[in-house]
Amino acid sequence: MLPLLVRVPTMRLGPSLSHQVLKRTQSIAVSQRAANRQQQALVRGGVALVAIGGAGYLLNKILNSPTTMPSGTLTKSKQVSFADAVEANRAFSSVVKGHLRSTYAHFAGGLAMTGAFAYVFHRNGLGARLMTMNKWAYMGVTLLGSIGTLYATMAIDDQRQPALKYGAWATFNGIMGLSLAPLCFMQPALLARAALVTTGLVGSISAVGMTARREQYLWIGAPLMAGLVTVALASIGSVFLPATAIRAASLLNSISIYGGVVVFSGLVLWDTKKIIAHAEAAHDQKQLSPINDALGIYLDFINLFIRILYIMDSRRRK
Repeated sequence: MLPLLVRVPTMRLGPSLSHQVLKRTQSIAVSQRAANRQQQALVRGGVALVAIGGAGYLLNKILNSPTTMPSGTLTKSKQVSFADAVEANRAFSSVVKGHLRSTYAHFAGGLAMTGAFAYVFHRNGLGARLMTMNKWAYMGVTLLGSIGTLYATMAIDDQRQPALKYGAWATFNGIMGLSLAPLCFMQPALLARAALVTTGLVGSISAVGMTARREQYLWIGAPLMAGLVTVALASIGSVFLPATAIRAASLLNSISIYGGVVVFSGLVLWDTKKIIAHAEAAHDQKQLSPINDALGIYLDFINLFIRILYIMDSRRRK
């Protein structure tokens, strides 16, 4: 009888203890899987960044190699490395170097403001309401608002009305943050990887543009404008298609996404050369507008980020 009475509490506590052990084991397994996914995401992001940096280095080697001197001359051609090409930027005047520093500082500031606005709008619920909004109201608020504030920002003079210039610029970044707020519902790791890849891509192409020979890539502006019009029409055309036109919508979506990656990558190179050309043509840095020049690369970055994020998300879902 005594052994039976002693065993009764043990039998009562056994299932509870087993349940706790099972929950603890499952929690450890979930945490381990999450840690493994995070580690794999960091590895993939690092590999992508190294690949983009290597591609930029190869592009610099191939596209920025000097022309061969005629035979019989005393001067021999020399392959310029990336470090030598960056060192050659010392030939730029103080106006050009100062304008480049100011332009990329405003470019980074615009991205920071847009990200902060997007996070704030997501936290206060505007992002969720924007996702449930009618598509025509969405286009009216974001598309027309961003275009209007963009042209207003570019039209205001930096020297005469600096406060109004920065106010219009901040308003433009706020509207862009509002349009990007729904992206905050996606996985933070996916957003971080897309931002990392976009940063590496834009940085590599900008480095090629800065170390290239003067006015080497300005001729690609016209083909890129034609490609930009095609991508824009494909992006807008999918809105007007009926729900039954699946094949046409898929084709336009592919043109908008993959064609946009090619076009906006080329626009990064063209905008970089355009910034340098503007600075070299000016006699004084006060004649230049770093905000206006930064807006071109800023828009290239945003469009590339959205398309790279879409490609990564579609591959993750497969």
